[in-house]
Amino acid sequence: MPKNSNNSDSGKGLEVTDFWKVIGSSPVRDASEIDSALERISRQLSAMTPTALTRFVERLRESLYRIDRRDLAEVPVMLAGGLKFPQTSDHFLYARCACILAGKEVYGDVLSSGVGFDRFVAPFAQEAEGLLYLASEQYERATGSKMDVESDFSIESMSNLQGWAD
Repeated sequence: MPKNSNNSDSGKGLEVTDFWKVIGSSPVRDASEIDSALERISRQLSAMTPTALTRFVERLRESLYRIDRRDLAEVPVMLAGGLKFPQTSDHFLYARCACILAGKEVYGDVLSSGVGFDRFVAPFAQEAEGLLYLASEQYERATGSKMDVESDFSIESMSNLQGWAD
């Protein structure tokens, strides 16, 4: 279990409430809504300090980690005509990003029960991958150097051992 798993890290990190204020919420019903959400978040991140951008990424990684669970990864991708196939690890990562873009309430529902995650595995939701890069792009614009984040939370699929336990 990661060592900084509580909602506050003694003032050193972006507070959870601040993270969700930046994320806001989006219906995430199609690619245009995802693009709009990403643009809105990017504008907010552009006003943040490099330290706050790093903290945003830390909170994002923690949020992605928490919903890295077998039950969510096993939700199949449904295509037109009833064709379905399993998510790849990248597809699952981007589906988790889409879930976060939907906002704190939807994310909390998925985290507590898994209910509603199926809409994030739709092919259009892969556009949410952009969430992974917004803060680091803003950081590089502000500082001229690449962001270096040391995190206790891996975003790779199957890294949350509790979420993948049988």
